Amino acid sequence: MALGDGAIEFIERKKAEMYGLLQEWAGTMEGYAKEHAAWRDRTGHARQSIHSDVERNGNKFILYLSHGMEYSGYLESGTPPHIIRPNRKKALYWQGAKHPVKLVHHPGTKSYAIIGPTIDTHIGRIKKSVLDLWSE
Repeated sequence: MALGDGAIEFIERKKAEMYGLLQEWAGTMEGYAKEHAAWRDRTGHARQSIHSDVERNGNKFILYLSHGMEYSGYLESGTPPHIIRPNRKKALYWQGAKHPVKLVHHPGTKSYAIIGPTIDTHIGRIKKSVLDLWSE
């Protein structure tokens, strides 16, 4: 066994530990985001769709946290005031409306951001744990 073989084995072992460490952080952040999301659930699908994982591509590790619903961007960013018009019909109508209307001036929705704040909450400790791993 050459001197370089031990170094290569050490580095490969550290990479495996790195993947495991980031997997732990992925689970931690996913749980935090699901627990602290401030919106009121209607179906629970938005909260359930929050997911995280680690991808490895050679020497690169990508830890991600993401929403999984089509409308998740609106939860994260909110929406500005906008006008709602009918797509296929001549007017809009819903249960409780007094009469059909041609358009609605929607006031917009507030942001219920959770992905960015979750990352901000954990990034310092993630960096420290990675540095500690590679300093051992």
